[in-house]
Formats: sequence, structure tokens, C-alpha cells
Amino acid sequence: MNFETIDTTVKALWRFDYDTNIKPLRDLYEVAKKEQWNAATDIPWEMKTDPAEVGDMTSSGGEPFDFVKALPKEKQIELAQRKSAHLLSNFLHGEQGAMMICGQLVEVVPDMDGKLYASTQVIDEARHVEVFNRYIKRLDHVYPILPGLKALLNAVLQADLWQMKCVGMQIIAESIAMGSFKTMMKITNDEVFRRVVELTSQDEARHVSYGLIYMKDEIPKMNEPDRNRLEDFAWTAMTLLATTPQLREDGQGDPMDEVYKDLGIDPKKVESEMISRFSDPEFVKAQPNPFRDYAYPQLQRVGLITDRTQAKYEQAGLVS
Repeated sequence: MNFETIDTTVKALWRFDYDTNIKPLRDLYEVAKKEQWNAATDIPWEMKTDPAEVGDMTSSGGEPFDFVKALPKEKQIELAQRKSAHLLSNFLHGEQGAMMICGQLVEVVPDMDGKLYASTQVIDEARHVEVFNRYIKRLDHVYPILPGLKALLNAVLQADLWQMKCVGMQIIAESIAMGSFKTMMKITNDEVFRRVVELTSQDEARHVSYGLIYMKDEIPKMNEPDRNRLEDFAWTAMTLLATTPQLREDGQGDPMDEVYKDLGIDPKKVESEMISRFSDPEFVKAQPNPFRDYAYPQLQRVGLITDRTQAKYEQAGLVS
């Protein structure tokens, strides 16, 4: 059996006042009920997926790298398939993490409106797990989770403040997903995947709204020590994915190295070209960056970018 356990501590909070006290969250709950969809029947699974139309989800849609252009066309398509499957596998793992975290939120948030909405997100995330797992298998197979993503999800699952769970998932992770999906929609010509992303993005937009609505009112109420801890938690969550090299858990380099070798590509040449390209500030600036372009502005909106943390985001290149 392929599973592992982590220790989490969640103090469940009953709420016996069932009246609405945060109307925007209750309104969002109503929208969520109306916008439910079925991963089994609302995706055109009967359509075949042409690998040549899928595109490379890991690219920005710009000029391909030299190591890609050197490959025959059929191997370029296979590389794009396998790279996309690897990326989407981590979205799949992230959706499972989100499903578990939102289950915790139902227990720990103090407001009935917050509990009701979080319960709808649990089924949203279950649907996303189903749909990404099914689509990935059209391309390749499910790849292991990246260590940085795993560390982020575990940190949110183990967080002792419910506000950390809400910021880590709804504001950071969901904003990153929103930005990534927008880039993917520009790249792919596969109608099945376009429908997957269209419906998933509809859900993700609500999830981000939940975090923004809740945290904009909640954060100003927090005591200074807890607020400082929340600011530091947000910074750590961002850097676990944005600035940490995503190597294999066994420390044996890029998890895509085996794919490169299978296709006759020298992983060292890939690494050299990647380092060269990303050493160019203009190239980096031109790349879509969901951390900089989506997550950071949302942290600003809820007041988590402050004088004590601003410089760290600037030094890491995460300022939009």
C-alpha cells in the first residue's frame, strides 16, 4: 500500500449559533452549491486526447529550450507529455492535500458560515482529485510528489492556528493554482484538458475568495505574537515552493532526469541550459510567475506583507 502518515492536532470547535454572521461567506456558500459539477459526466471524456495538441504545461509558451529543439518531433511531443504529467501529478497531490486541509477547516473555523463554505470545498477538492487522476493517465502515469509541495502541505496540515491553514491553502496554494491554470489554458489545444481547467478554475476562484473574505476581517483581530507567526508562516509557505530547488526526496537530482535519459537527453545539458536561461533577469521577468503575480498580491490584500517581511519578498524576487 502506497501511503504515509503524519501527526496532526486539530481542536474541533462546535458552533451552536446557526444564524448568518458573515454574510459574504454565506453568499459564497450559496454560489458554491449552485456551481457544483460532476467530474464523471461534465468532462467530455469520450473525446480522444491527441498528444500533439496537449502542449508542454511546464513551459510559458515561448521559445523552446535548445535541448528540446534538438529532438525529433515525435520525441518533443513525448517529452511534453511526460513533463506535463509530472507537473499535473503535483497538482493532483496538492488537491488531495487541499481536501484534507479543508476537512480540518470545517472543524476548526469559529463561524458557522465559515464551516458551511469549507464543507463545500471538501467536495470540490475530491472532484479535482478525481478529474486530475483521470486526465494524467491519458498522458503517462502519476509521478511522486515534489518535496517542497509535500513540506508545504504537511506544514499547513500540522499548523496550530486555523488562520495559518486558511492562508496557506486558500490564499497561497489556491492563488498559485489559479495563475498556473491561466498559463496552461494559453498553451494547450486539447479540448478535454481545457474543460478540466475551466471547471477547476471556477472552483479555485471561490476558494481564493473565501480566504480573502475571511482573512481581511480576521487578521486585524489577531494578537501581535500570533499575527507575526502568521506573517512568518506565509513567508515560509511561499519559499517552500518558489525558491527551493525541487529535487527528488532521495537527493538524487531533478525528478525528470530519468525521463530525459529515456529520450536520449543528457540531464547535465538540461541543467546547464536551465541555469543559463534563468541567470538572465530579462528572461526571468518575462516568465509567468504565479507566486509573484497571484499569491503575493493576495497576501498584500489581507495585510500579510508588512514592514517586517517586505524586504524578504523583494530579495527573493516575489514582489509583483
